[in-house]
Amino acid sequence: MLHRHGRGRLHLRAAAVLTALIGILGASTPAQATGGPPATAAAQQLAVPAYFYPGGDGAALWQRLNTPGVGIAVANPFSGPGKTRDPNYAAAIAAAKAAGVRVFGYVATGYLGTTGRATRLNETTPAAWAAQVQQDVATWYRLYGADGLGGIFFDEVQNVCGPQDAYVKTYRELDRHVRRAFPGAFTVVNPGIDTEPCYADVGDVILTFEGAYETYLGWQPPSWHRALDPRRFWHLVHATDTTEQLANAVALSKQRQAGYLYVTPDVLANPWDSLPPDAYWSAQLAAASGNGGDTAAPRVYGTPLAVHTTSTETTVGWLPAADDGRVTGYDVYLDGVRVTGTLNALPLVTLHGLDPARSYRVAVAARDAAGNVSAPGRAATVTTKAADASVPAAPSGLRTAEIKVASVRLAWDASGAADLAGYDVEVNGQPLLSLPSWLVTAGDTVGVPVSGLEPGTAYTFTAYTRDSSGNRSAAAGPLTVTTTVPSGDPITDAGGVIGTDSVTYQAQFNLPFDFHHLFIDVDNDAATGFATAGIGADLLIENAWFYRHTGTGWSWAPVDGPSPLVSSDDDHYVWRVPASVLSDVLGGAPVGPHRAVFHGSGSSPETYTAVITIS
Repeated sequence: MLHRHGRGRLHLRAAAVLTALIGILGASTPAQATGGPPATAAAQQLAVPAYFYPGGDGAALWQRLNTPGVGIAVANPFSGPGKTRDPNYAAAIAAAKAAGVRVFGYVATGYLGTTGRATRLNETTPAAWAAQVQQDVATWYRLYGADGLGGIFFDEVQNVCGPQDAYVKTYRELDRHVRRAFPGAFTVVNPGIDTEPCYADVGDVILTFEGAYETYLGWQPPSWHRALDPRRFWHLVHATDTTEQLANAVALSKQRQAGYLYVTPDVLANPWDSLPPDAYWSAQLAAASGNGGDTAAPRVYGTPLAVHTTSTETTVGWLPAADDGRVTGYDVYLDGVRVTGTLNALPLVTLHGLDPARSYRVAVAARDAAGNVSAPGRAATVTTKAADASVPAAPSGLRTAEIKVASVRLAWDASGAADLAGYDVEVNGQPLLSLPSWLVTAGDTVGVPVSGLEPGTAYTFTAYTRDSSGNRSAAAGPLTVTTTVPSGDPITDAGGVIGTDSVTYQAQFNLPFDFHHLFIDVDNDAATGFATAGIGADLLIENAWFYRHTGTGWSWAPVDGPSPLVSSDDDHYVWRVPASVLSDVLGGAPVGPHRAVFHGSGSSPETYTAVITIS
């Protein structure tokens, strides 16, 4: 009830602003602003989670993506960008851009830590996740921005607003951070399930269904979807075996107003690790892209008018023709760069994160249900107001709370300012992250984890306070920090013990790895399970997640039950697995001595230990 009421306030405000705009220009309310059904057939684009490597056999799969009808592909090297630029990913992103396909970089948000998901530095607070997310975004653009990276795919997204809207406010700020830092970027948020209406304005696209065909048959989107532009919704449907099921899935997705879609016969554990056979793929492209023969672009819309402007935001509106019911949404351009889209056909948008006392050129392009897009209309000049005269004080007590091989933890004393908007951090003179104020409690120490650094390297940090008027304080710092130099082997003290009811495994990871793996060969048979490092792994632990091998190759299914991770303090990983889980692999036989291999990858050179006997 609370969230529906909040959404009502949003629409009342939009309606009031639109009414004011109409009064200024002396026109009647446009028909399509009511959110009625489009007058033409819907045309979809395929949006593909391309979780396969664009080298070797995967190169041909990436080339297949570069075809008319594909709008989005998601790249995912290491459940994130990794640390170094991969020439194969760079070439794939550039080729996709040339073909008109936007490639999004995968960034995990860990549900902001609310489910216990930990960051790479083993923290579970929303602030730590917000810091890691922004650093991953910056890394994606540092590595592949010049190759044409199209935006960011936020995965593991919450679907509820949270207490005092804390979750959605954080995601909204992460979304706006991407747009401010990298003008022209598109964003996708993936809760994979229905969200509350507060998420309607987060991201350009919301992935609201990710599941099997049988589940999709009975699923219905929430009613608030009906008022929005179809290109704001994406459905992913796997285990769709036949072309008849494919055709039905596409038809259902159009009825359910999904502007983006991908259907595959592939199944769990990873249905996104390949593409469908050629005939299936071609049938999907043809079914999704049908637009009833409508190829006429909407007319170019007139000059927008600023209805309300502050020092950091402006609300602009425009008046389309009253009888033009084809338009489903608009794209808005700031200084010639597309920065956002409208939620629906309501000709109104608020632009956030602007600089005080600065002039911008704002223009609008229209999109219809058939996928046609107009050219941008004539631009209007909008000038933001000056910030107030009260500049906030700089953060106090900037210091390091921890220094490691490839990470540091910065700290300072939290500000008690009433109009605090947040903190900005720079490294070596370049923006690193912004921490919104609602993630920090006044009077506490602010802690900011910084990961992805090089061992034995000096970094210079500065921090700033920012207020709601757009003022930024003088710099705190500079603070120069040198990361430590690793010594000894990358992985040491690897071993394990079989107990009465469980088996405990442990290892010390001495380099900064994104993935801490334990491969377990329960039956001591290299011919069964996943072949790696001289064993046949029947079970896999990846950080805090537990899997059992299924099928052939890299194919794993989650093991039900609590996480096996006991501790990862100071990168000393301890995992405990119930003996019953290992016994199940053996068909109920008791667990005896068996083999294991510890493995680290991502952000450091890939490393395996020797085969270790667990007894």
